[in-house]
Amino acid sequence: VITRVLRLSSSMAAMRCVVAALLLVFIGHCHGKTCDNPEVTPKVYTTTDGLIVANIAFIAEFHLRCRENVQNVPLYADVKGKIVPVIKSTETNDYQVSWTEELNKAHSGDYLIRVYDEEGYGALRKAQRTGESVQGVTPLFTINVNHPGTYLGPWIQSEFVAGLAAALLWYFAYSAKAKLQA
Repeated sequence: VITRVLRLSSSMAAMRCVVAALLLVFIGHCHGKTCDNPEVTPKVYTTTDGLIVANIAFIAEFHLRCRENVQNVPLYADVKGKIVPVIKSTETNDYQVSWTEELNKAHSGDYLIRVYDEEGYGALRKAQRTGESVQGVTPLFTINVNHPGTYLGPWIQSEFVAGLAAALLWYFAYSAKAKLQA
């Protein structure tokens, strides 16, 4: 009876060790990675031809380098008060933020992207929920996207210019004919 109790006790102790080890692994895996002192190399692009598109696309790609060489940092972006997903490349430590706006709502000028890690994103969401100012939440870094404006075509259509030239040509020809006949 005593050996059976000892076996049961030792197997329970072993089970506790396994559960504790799994719990530590789980906590370590769930804990978000933080990037201290980030170095960001951005490349930005916006569509400018409004003749063939209905929405203007804004794209910001950036390479992220952290001091501790941390990889796969989950990031979140705030663009004009809206949370936009940040997508990470599978091969490199490159990320991308993109969104679209309608032609009449997309203005020329600078758009500021505030990028947050998990901790900053949590603080941002908390400030939004409680109605506090989100300006107090410091982003991990910011990216400036400059949109030069959208080309919507020439001020005067070429068909109008061709019609006007034809009308003037007809007028001068008709006037010259009338002078010759008089």
